[in-house]
Amino acid sequence: MKLTDGRQIVRRHSVSGDSASRTLKPKLHWAWMGAIIVALVLLGGSSRPDPIQKALLQPVASLFLIPAIVHLRARDLERVRAVCIFLASLSVWMAIQLVPLPPSFLAELPSRAVTAEIDQIAGIEGTWRPISLAPFRGLNSLFGLVIPVSALLLALAMRWPSRLLLFAIVGIGLIDAALAMLQVVGGARSEFYLYAFSGSGVPAGIFANENHSAVFSVIVLLILTRLALEAPTEKDPPWVKFSFAPAYLIILLSVLITGSRAGYIAALAALVASLCMTWPSIHRSLAADGERQSRPIWRRPAGLAIWGCVTAILLVVLAFIWFERTPAMDDILKRSSFEDLRWSLLPILVSMASEHWLVGTGFGSFDAVYRLYEPTVLLLPAYVNHAHNDWLQLVIEGGLPSVLIFSGLLVWIVRAVGLAGKGTPLRSERLIFWVTSLAIVAVASLVDYPLRTPLFQVMGVWLLICLSSDLVNPASN
Repeated sequence: MKLTDGRQIVRRHSVSGDSASRTLKPKLHWAWMGAIIVALVLLGGSSRPDPIQKALLQPVASLFLIPAIVHLRARDLERVRAVCIFLASLSVWMAIQLVPLPPSFLAELPSRAVTAEIDQIAGIEGTWRPISLAPFRGLNSLFGLVIPVSALLLALAMRWPSRLLLFAIVGIGLIDAALAMLQVVGGARSEFYLYAFSGSGVPAGIFANENHSAVFSVIVLLILTRLALEAPTEKDPPWVKFSFAPAYLIILLSVLITGSRAGYIAALAALVASLCMTWPSIHRSLAADGERQSRPIWRRPAGLAIWGCVTAILLVVLAFIWFERTPAMDDILKRSSFEDLRWSLLPILVSMASEHWLVGTGFGSFDAVYRLYEPTVLLLPAYVNHAHNDWLQLVIEGGLPSVLIFSGLLVWIVRAVGLAGKGTPLRSERLIFWVTSLAIVAVASLVDYPLRTPLFQVMGVWLLICLSSDLVNPASN
């Protein structure tokens, strides 16, 4: 009898423990979400390999692998199989570039004559060397993959829904906008700049580069539009539904005060895309109310509301331009594109890509290899640390294997975008959202390198999770 009572007591304790674990688990999910956002905001905004923030972010990101691996199940990886294959293939190729190879093989590669001559002078002929011309930079790039991998696996293991991931990106965007405005108030020597190598006096938010901040904010504008359109079918609190418009305006203002021409143009594209996303929803709501034949759309309350919002946003933009509060517009009007350094670099980049297209120079090695090609007319006080054309830099550093790896991912993305939201009322809105978002990042990468920053890499993998969710189960998002 006592034994039976004891077993009953043990069972009661076990049930109580299970209940406690069930109540604790959601709190842990929120804790991990908050921890990774704080780490990214404070440490993930620079594309340079040498800031202290990046040296801290890599081990911190490694810690996120612990809960990810503990809670991850094989079925969690199914919907993002293409993304996992891409990251695994890229890491394998990065590792291969760091493997020492015999001199007979390396002698056939371009830019190896200088290395062979140095070896001969130093008396170390016959030394085995890797493909990478800057192995330490290559090792840093390989270790840097732990950041997007941790963000991907943690999101999958915790089973965060795509809507929560989109809200997390919006939260990061609002922090970026708030910090950018504080930097404007504080001036060039403001304490709110997070990085030593940052545009002096130019608001960059949580990033080290104002262009990256502006493009990130533009993507957040599109995400806000999508979240607002999906809000009627979601169980968001009322305050969340009323916060979309103010958040949109804050993010837009943060883009306008930056000195980014690319961000300014992308913001105009995002405004047009937001309007195109909103219009079908208004059409459907009016048709559902049976008002379609009564009055023209622009004379109904819903139509007047949308046109009022558009007019207000346009007036804000025009006011900023009129009062000369948009440095990006000044650059567009006063600076010739052909005088930009990016155009001067293009012939050199093409020459480098044509020589190193087979196996590349090694990830992270661009600035070291560029010095072999840099003409005297482009010798400036500020050195070139990236190609300012990420597509060509991919060919230069990664060669043909990296092009094939990225091509495989792009094929999956194009297919997924074509099927995203199929069979749902929001089909056209999601198509516009994905096409515009991906086009903005792709075009920005032609003149810059946003995906070199950890924050953009994490946003990229989270957006790919959302894209896979739209593809696998469009009605659930």
